[in-house]
Amino acid sequence: MGTIAKERKPKAAKTETATQEAVALENAIMLRPTNMQPGIIETNAETVLEAVREKARQYLDVSKYADDKQAKADRSMLRKQKDHVKTVMASIREAWNKPLEKAESLIKQTLKEFDVAIDTIDEHVKEGEAREKEAKREAIQAYFDGRDFDLVPLEKIFGNKWLNKTTDMRDVKNAIVVKISEIHANLRILESVAEHGAIAKAFYLDTLDMAAALRQVETLKANAERADREKRERAEREARETVARNAEAEAAEARELEKMASVESLVAEVLGEDPAEAKPAIYEFDYRFRGTVDDARKMKAYMTSNKIAYEKLAERVVE
Repeated sequence: MGTIAKERKPKAAKTETATQEAVALENAIMLRPTNMQPGIIETNAETVLEAVREKARQYLDVSKYADDKQAKADRSMLRKQKDHVKTVMASIREAWNKPLEKAESLIKQTLKEFDVAIDTIDEHVKEGEAREKEAKREAIQAYFDGRDFDLVPLEKIFGNKWLNKTTDMRDVKNAIVVKISEIHANLRILESVAEHGAIAKAFYLDTLDMAAALRQVETLKANAERADREKRERAEREARETVARNAEAEAAEARELEKMASVESLVAEVLGEDPAEAKPAIYEFDYRFRGTVDDARKMKAYMTSNKIAYEKLAERVVE
């Protein structure tokens, strides 16, 4: 215990000395007037005021002062004295303000020096705070790296208040653990999505916005449904168009066959042959149709029942 007491005394003495120095500095830079007396200005202004009023009253009764020459002299004298009063007043104001202006100038200079001192100390304090924050950031990064978690970088989950002195490191570590657990839980939820789960997971890891990721799934589903519907409608439309073209082609073919039969009949008649005994020309046709397996079965059954030979060239699944 004696050793501990010896170690504490210098510390306590040092603290007390620092406190005394701080108090002494504060007293030294505290502005206070050391010699200031309210000024007293004494003039004969009241006497002058009454004399001027009296002169004005004298001229209210013009019958007593019919001498214009005297009146002009009095007017000239009053104007001259009025200008003199203005000059004297300006001198009094200048003399009165001179001590104040001197004190004010010195105080303004002092205030500037206050700013210089404050800014210098502020820069020093901020540099110290920056070093502390950087050290804390490195400690946070080291803890994060030790969590064996690399789905997102630390910056994605970094809290704005983590570097504050008031935020304890234990609270920061707990927040990191909670956030990592939350990310794993949300990924498990997205993995359960039957369709577009992989895309939703990638979107979530980029934004860490679960609500937005779920909305993304709904958007992808809606887009897929629209795409499938458009594909079906397009296939149906193309099938209808093909059927219509086939019908036109069949009609044109029928007309062409009628012409050919008519020509063959005329040729047989010219050659003296019986048109009924004329052997029709044999053609080879290549057709391609689209349908289900049942449609193909019906097509083959029809050709077989009508003694039409056919050869299957190829088949493939198109949708």
